[in-house]
Amino acid sequence: MASKAQPRQTPPPSAPPGPQVPGSLSRDGHGADHVAWLVLDDPAKKVNTLSSRFFDWFEGIVGDLEREPPAALVIVSGKADGFVAGADLEELLQVGDQAAVLAMLGRGHDLMQRIAGLPFPTVAAIHGACLGGGLELALACRYRVATEHKKTKLGLPEVQLGLIPGLGGTQRLPRLIGVPAALDLILTGKQLDARRARKAGLVDDTCHPNDLAEAARRWAGKKADAAAPSLGIARRATDFLARSPLADRLIFDKARAQTLAKTGGHYPAPLVAIDVVHDGLKLPLRRALDVEAGAFSVLVVSETAKNLISIFFAKNDVEARASRIARGARPLPQIGVLGAGFMGAGIAQVLAAKGVPIVLKDRDLPSLGRGIAFSAQQFRELVKRRRLTEAESRIAMARIHGTAAYDASFHRLPLVIEAVFEDVAVKHAVIRETEAVAPEDLIFASNTSAIPIASLATASRRPENVVGMHFFSPVAKMPLVEVIRHPKTSDAAVAAVVEAGRIMGKTVIVVNDGPGFFTSRVLGTMLNEAAWMLAEGASIRQVDGAMTAWGWPVGPFALLDEVGLDVGGHVAEIVREALGARLDPPPVFARMIEDKRLGRKGKRGFYLYEDEPKGKGKEKKEKQVDEAVYALLGWQAKPIADEEIVERCWMQMLNETARCIEEGIISNPADIDIGVIFGFGFPPFRGGLLREADRVGLATIVEKLNGYAARYGARLEPAELLRSMAREGETFYK
Repeated sequence: MASKAQPRQTPPPSAPPGPQVPGSLSRDGHGADHVAWLVLDDPAKKVNTLSSRFFDWFEGIVGDLEREPPAALVIVSGKADGFVAGADLEELLQVGDQAAVLAMLGRGHDLMQRIAGLPFPTVAAIHGACLGGGLELALACRYRVATEHKKTKLGLPEVQLGLIPGLGGTQRLPRLIGVPAALDLILTGKQLDARRARKAGLVDDTCHPNDLAEAARRWAGKKADAAAPSLGIARRATDFLARSPLADRLIFDKARAQTLAKTGGHYPAPLVAIDVVHDGLKLPLRRALDVEAGAFSVLVVSETAKNLISIFFAKNDVEARASRIARGARPLPQIGVLGAGFMGAGIAQVLAAKGVPIVLKDRDLPSLGRGIAFSAQQFRELVKRRRLTEAESRIAMARIHGTAAYDASFHRLPLVIEAVFEDVAVKHAVIRETEAVAPEDLIFASNTSAIPIASLATASRRPENVVGMHFFSPVAKMPLVEVIRHPKTSDAAVAAVVEAGRIMGKTVIVVNDGPGFFTSRVLGTMLNEAAWMLAEGASIRQVDGAMTAWGWPVGPFALLDEVGLDVGGHVAEIVREALGARLDPPPVFARMIEDKRLGRKGKRGFYLYEDEPKGKGKEKKEKQVDEAVYALLGWQAKPIADEEIVERCWMQMLNETARCIEEGIISNPADIDIGVIFGFGFPPFRGGLLREADRVGLATIVEKLNGYAARYGARLEPAELLRSMAREGETFYK
């Protein structure tokens, strides 16, 4: 089990780095047996990154080592929680053309080659994040030692930013661990802990964090000609196959097909990575690195990479603001969760997995039992996926205390998260019951998709402690939490709830109160427009197909089936009652609900679910539209262009977002774009709703919406904010 002890990474002696020097070099003793310790510790950054400034310094260090060779070199980080996190993305974004990128990469490749060619053992002593360029630096070393600590992760996540590894990763990694294993890491961006990295052949040894220096010294003492552990027999056979003529069909063509199926062709980087690995294996390393550099230089200036990198910075911005909001939040030694249904049990399981003791309550023992069973199943899945050990799973599950009564454990809870049925009267009753037994300063967070928090707070004796906490389903997988404050909510209550979201590992946005808040309101507008197009004559398959072709993970009707039409209809009714006729739905929803077509959970929706394959390993088939829906709706086909379907859906989302900005529900562009991407899957490669609007141009969007409004009604008229911004030539991102 990984220890929580703080690692003693940097062995003495080591001089502290200078004010703007990203590290230091010291020599352990004198004579032929001394070891050089290179400590990476950039005082200007929270994490070490590779940049031009780093290269300036590192080139000088390598020159010193070449002139005065030590017996061995150990590269270690001076940061408490990380080795090297990757390249300096801010610098990458500023690079304007391919020539400049190629020059930067050429310099980086030369440096890595010089490290790889040093005539003495080189050891990367890894603790914490060793990602992207950090792993490529480690790959240039002869040996790698990593700590068995939960913060130690090794990977090449560049594809998630629209890039490929650019400092030798596409070439050194396949040569080290074999082509299939390397492709898996490069194409998925997955991160390995130390033990899995050792099993893959990526690291040579693992150790306790406190033993890192000693382990590194031990590997530094190996003879210069000592070979690292070779690939196992099975891996050698697979790797041989990858380099044979059969590889194109059995490995590379299969990888391309799987990548296209997963990305829809919207993300060029994984396909480019496959080609670069394929072509590079047939070349000497030096020439293969040139192939990598050429491909990287094209990708880094592409719109997709810039959008994905912008999301990375937007996420950091959102999380930094959440951290500031949560600063000084009250301690949360235990949290109550009210309602053990799918959402409540999911919330309890995630919190328990993060080390928080939970009081999980439902109205009766059978309901509670189902919730406990669901949480246990979630932990079993984590064990299967090797995210937790069996022992860790049992310990985490033991943190969930189930009850069907407001027992003594409620007397000391600082926070409860309510996840009961989406009904104002039910939620009011739960607030009153909870406050009757809980401490005076209890913070009450309601998980609701649309009910205004101010209306819930009317049932509370302390409305300043009532907050909205909108989770997305399934809780364990969806990364966003939307925190909603009503006009009387205190800063302390918001801070505590934001901190709870951060403990869960969620990205948290804070919005102001209103029907549907931000996410449900904006998504509901898109789903409503899709339903109108179905009523007008577009088919279910065409609407969903047009949206997935544009980049959505699922289409609006498939999403409605997943959410449940009863839930979607309930949310839509709350929002429509508050915001008026422009959100009136077509008769589609009412007729579907009357016919008890509630979606997947009822085995009847827009699609067929009765014959779905069950069990692991069963082939997943494309969902089939239930043709009976058309007769139910009295539907008649009418041509609607795919372009119109897409525009009416996403531009209506933008329209409602503009109104949310006008009403003060939300204002920060990063919150908006992270909200739509992390909350319900707006295509990430487009950079977010507002970045897509800036790219298309608000004048064009206003013109389009005016045209659609003239044809289909006032609901499509552009919001005044869009009109004024279009007149002034403004953009959302300055």
